[in-house]
Amino acid sequence: MKEYLLLHKTSLNNYLIFNKTLGNNSLSQLFFILFSDFRPKEKDFLNQMVSFYNASFIYHNFKYNMLYLGRADWELDEDITCPSDEEFSDYVNENNSCKMSLENFLEFRKQWIALKQNLQPFAIIYRDEHDWVDCKGFDSKEAMELFVKNYQPAVEH
Repeated sequence: MKEYLLLHKTSLNNYLIFNKTLGNNSLSQLFFILFSDFRPKEKDFLNQMVSFYNASFIYHNFKYNMLYLGRADWELDEDITCPSDEEFSDYVNENNSCKMSLENFLEFRKQWIALKQNLQPFAIIYRDEHDWVDCKGFDSKEAMELFVKNYQPAVEH
């Protein structure tokens, strides 16, 4: 497992991150969108190079069928300039966005919706050794931590 976020259910029936020290964890950018601007039926990003959602963005690199999901910092800080559509390929990086294949994001989105419907007390979002991002719910913190400890590499997607 390359990186992960441990989550816990709040009294408001949402998930928050356990591991507050995220460092260079690109999944924190994905979580920001899931927590703030997630739109389960959104499809604009399929046809548009750059899609904006309040304080988030999705950049679609059509050539490689890759998505970059991130926080639109220019919406939060007026001293930061929003890149033009043409500049986005140079703007996105591992610090300001979460890189996922289009196929991975569409599959992840289905799994996240199902996870949110069940709303187990604990959950994990993780990136495996093949760069596939996935999520999974748990009934206890111990079960979630055991999953991380005993994680076995998956078959390539």
